[in-house]
Formats: sequence, C-alpha cells, structure tokens
Amino acid sequence: MRKISIVLLLSILSACATYKTMSLSQADADRASQRFPGTTLADLNEGKAQFEKKCSKCHSLNKPFAVPEKVLTKVMPQMADKAHIDDRTKDQVYAYIITVRTAGKRK
Repeated sequence: MRKISIVLLLSILSACATYKTMSLSQADADRASQRFPGTTLADLNEGKAQFEKKCSKCHSLNKPFAVPEKVLTKVMPQMADKAHIDDRTKDQVYAYIITVRTAGKRK
C-alpha cells in the first residue's frame, strides 16, 4: 500500500511540475507559419509573453500543455475573455502553445 501511495504522490507532483520557459527561434516561427500562416517570430514571442503574464494569474502554466488540443481550442475564447485579451493576442497565445507543444521542446 505504501508503494502505491508513493507512486501516486510522485505522479501528482510530476503533473504539477514547474513551467519551464524556452527561447523561440526562427525555426519555430517557420513551423508555426505552416499551421498559422503569417505567424512571425515576433508573434510567437508576444504570445509567449502574454501567456506567461496573463494565464499564470489563474492557473499553472503547465495546464494548457496538458489538455488535448480539441479542449484547448474550445476553452481558449473563454480564457481570453477572463484574461481580458483581444482576438489577435488570443491567436498569438494559441499559436505559441500549439507550436511549442508540437515541437516536443517543453518538458
């Protein structure tokens, strides 16, 4: 029983791991622009900055990376309203999250 409790506790703690920031590159912007035409490195960096500034006020920054993309797409408009961000910024944040999570760079 004790081993099960320890494994469960470690699983919970790893799920709540600290968000780790990363530097974005032109390669990230190129990959993003394939999915989100016209996305620039400046757009991704602004999405990252707004994500770190606004989203952390209400929840862990790991949370958007843990939910399926389908769920993220559905809740983004609601979260944008709560965070008081406009549609352009919402799109930049969404592009940042999707680009980073599909790169497998975020650990």
